[in-house]
Amino acid sequence: MKLKSLIVFMILLTGLVIGQTDTIPLVSLRDINFIPDSSAATWPESPLANKLVHVRGQVLVTPVVNAQTDRRTILSAGSRWASYIQANDASEWSGLMILQNDTTVQGTLLDIVDTTGTYEFTGVVTPYGQATELVLTTAPQPIEISLIQQHAKRPDPIPLTIDSCYLPDGSFNYNLRKYLGMYVIFTADESHPLITSDLITGSGSTAGGFNINDLNGHKIQMYAQSRNFKTGTSYALRTTYTPPPAGSQLSYVKGLLEAYNSVWEIVPLYADDLGPILVSPPSISNVKRSPAIVGPNDNVTVTATVKGLQGAVVTSAVLYKRVNNGNLDSLVMTKGTSADSTTYSCVIPKMADSAFVDFYVKAIDNNGLLSSSPTNLATSRYSYFVLNRPLTIQDVRYSPFGSAYSGYNGYHVTLTGVVTADTSDIPGNHGSNPPRVYIQNGKGPWSGIILGTSGMNGPQVTNLKRGDNVTVEGVISLGPLGVRIDSLSPITINSQNNPLPEPQNLLTETIGTLTLGKVEAEQWSSCLVRYQNVTIDSANADGSYNYGESYGNDGVLPHTRIIWSDGNTSFNAGASAVKVSKGDFFSSITGVLGYTHAYYKLTPRKDDDISGYIPTDVANETTGLPSQYNLNQNYPNPFNPSTIISWQLAVDSKVSLKVYDVLGREVVTLVNEEKPAGNYNVKFDASHLSSGMYFYRLQAGNYIQTKKMMLLK
Repeated sequence: MKLKSLIVFMILLTGLVIGQTDTIPLVSLRDINFIPDSSAATWPESPLANKLVHVRGQVLVTPVVNAQTDRRTILSAGSRWASYIQANDASEWSGLMILQNDTTVQGTLLDIVDTTGTYEFTGVVTPYGQATELVLTTAPQPIEISLIQQHAKRPDPIPLTIDSCYLPDGSFNYNLRKYLGMYVIFTADESHPLITSDLITGSGSTAGGFNINDLNGHKIQMYAQSRNFKTGTSYALRTTYTPPPAGSQLSYVKGLLEAYNSVWEIVPLYADDLGPILVSPPSISNVKRSPAIVGPNDNVTVTATVKGLQGAVVTSAVLYKRVNNGNLDSLVMTKGTSADSTTYSCVIPKMADSAFVDFYVKAIDNNGLLSSSPTNLATSRYSYFVLNRPLTIQDVRYSPFGSAYSGYNGYHVTLTGVVTADTSDIPGNHGSNPPRVYIQNGKGPWSGIILGTSGMNGPQVTNLKRGDNVTVEGVISLGPLGVRIDSLSPITINSQNNPLPEPQNLLTETIGTLTLGKVEAEQWSSCLVRYQNVTIDSANADGSYNYGESYGNDGVLPHTRIIWSDGNTSFNAGASAVKVSKGDFFSSITGVLGYTHAYYKLTPRKDDDISGYIPTDVANETTGLPSQYNLNQNYPNPFNPSTIISWQLAVDSKVSLKVYDVLGREVVTLVNEEKPAGNYNVKFDASHLSSGMYFYRLQAGNYIQTKKMMLLK
């Protein structure tokens, strides 16, 4: 009886789902994407944004390598399945990304689609940045994808040239948006070579990508969104993929046309989407120095592997060095003694204590092609300090060129510092943002570093607590979250419950939206940082897709990012929601500055990192005006010798703010004037006063409030 009831229920449920899908409109890809004025320098939303639709298209890339034998994803999209489709006649405005947010749901059948098929998909049209996605319906019941037509092969790519991506004046060609998300090809010829540059190295999620240039100063970015072209060990699908060295000339590149921040990108999907290399300058790799830790009496031997490519022969290799940013000197590198040797070496003579040495290697072949290592000499150099003392975190983290690359990257070092954040502070929220532990050596730039958790002693890292003074030995590396010391030997806990370094007070505009390696921000990465008098100007920094991050500023733009979803505060709402609203005010937000997914971000650890939170009513979100009067607790408190007092006015008011001593005597009048409604703060300098308790009193209209503060000298 129970079985019969279940069968009847399933039949009824199936009928209900079918009935529901019959009411969903079938639209074309052009209906979703078409923009009447495609030349306008804006990115309007799809006319069908947030609508539930059916749509048909030929698959350009499968979500997984093989549905039966290898279920690794091809496109990086977090813990989601991703694919792209376009009209099988390659008509304009027909590219679209297909997403399934929950990979545990098998009922959509997205995982078994093939690039030789046109299918019908059901989902919600969702704007995201400068693109549009279709997010498949998985609840309350997943709606299956239907095969509409089988084709003999993958679609043919649409031919483009790099110069077509730009207007005659060199500006971004918005008209090319008609091909967004579609399969295109750039083919080299005498007038349109495809020359590579700016290879992204390291172990991050974008490593393996590079720029592709023509002869007219134009470029597009090869974005390694497909795991077939990633080189970071935790992201790559193909161990055989070697990116072309900078200066190589490609025969062709095929892939999806995308745009990010008004930069055109191409995303190769499968191995044959990147054509053979026609010519390539010498490759330079494995640049090493010995010893790793250099003292005043040490000569430094530098070795490098230098190879001619495509049959070319290396004719010379030269090392260029500077000492303390002085003149550039050259040292000819000598080839190894065997005829087939690819090892070149030279010796940098010993020099005085406290010298800072930076260097790079250049090589030339018999075709006259030149290469360097690092490839971008404006932002990267090999470097080391000459020191007659133990190495510090500051020495290891120092990276003045703008790449975030440590001069000790890949070398084994010993460091000492105090744990400023443990895994209870930053538990993370997913694989790309794991639990993290930071140590810091005093206060100041370059003083913080991440402790990695790889190797047999990795679990020991997760047991550390705030205030532990530790000595760690390990290898320095640059990962997606910043510079870390990893593969640790057993950790020595020297002492516990130590005071933490005082957070560095920074202006939000100092960090802003700077990109990776910008020294103004990178020097504070992994350090405790404090922003003061912060107003949230965008609760969800990523628009339609919520990563649990907000934009805030302290009164001056540009704003900067605060990430709530990695820390362990009351505002940690995960990736599904952010609890703050536009216009919310904080007297201060403290946390660890870090770098993830293209931005520097401040991560508050626990609630004691957040002070003076004043929420704004939803009705006032568009104006950012406070909904009530409020006097906040001064920050810092206790203080020496100055502190910030902040308050909110619901309406225009005559404001009086005064400070009194414990006997009730007026010490100073800080404010006495008419003020419009809004958020305010003032600095109180008590350098001329004695230690002790003081009171500050705000009167605004009929609102009167008094709070106490402690001066400790």
